[in-house]
Amino acid sequence: MTRDEVEVQDRVAHLYEECRYEKPYARAYHDWWNRKLLSMVDCTGNVLDAGCGTGILGDILAGTASVHVGMDISHVALRDFAKARIHLLTRGDAQQLPYADGSFDTVIGRSLLHHLHEPERAIDEIARVLKPGGELVVVDTNRSILTALPRWIANHGEHFSDDHQNMSYSDLSAMVATRFEIKTVYFFGFLAYPIGFPDILDIGRYLPMATTVTRLLIGLDAVLSRIPLVRRLAWGVMIMGRKKG
Repeated sequence: MTRDEVEVQDRVAHLYEECRYEKPYARAYHDWWNRKLLSMVDCTGNVLDAGCGTGILGDILAGTASVHVGMDISHVALRDFAKARIHLLTRGDAQQLPYADGSFDTVIGRSLLHHLHEPERAIDEIARVLKPGGELVVVDTNRSILTALPRWIANHGEHFSDDHQNMSYSDLSAMVATRFEIKTVYFFGFLAYPIGFPDILDIGRYLPMATTVTRLLIGLDAVLSRIPLVRRLAWGVMIMGRKKG
């Protein structure tokens, strides 16, 4: 992990927590997204939240996982926010996980891989620390003709270092498939997705009854995600895989 990326994540930690997760309409989107990704894996055993950020998944995992470990490169995110949500925290790099082989039943990578200089190394490391048959769910970008330009513009802002990538589904799935048998793929994020990121562009502030509108758009997005040609235009993708071998 480069020094620039560490500095970026330290800088945006408060922005995420105090804007992205505090505005009700944006939080409604992230709460839906978090429940959806966690529903794709077994969260009852030893769970590693790799790239846990401010620990937002801890609000849900506290009631399910027998052991929940959060890891992130940002000292600010861990110190100021995640420690209130996750009991076991480690400051570390997903490309060199500080855990023994076979330590976890499940690993979660929420918006992790596209921030890494060598995401392939992170996939290898996640496979290493998982038990035989362990599960991984990654949630990441999905480059398409609709998302390429907005993400290119956003990537030139202060939220991202030079390591940041706009990954395509084909690249991401091929990477995951090197070490995991892919079981479930879910494309998500169409009309509701931009509302979840008011720290980049605060669309929700202009919407009447913004939280209600967000929930209605989430329902519409669920329909769009089931249309074969349309779903590949989504802003993001969730991939669940089981460790090979």
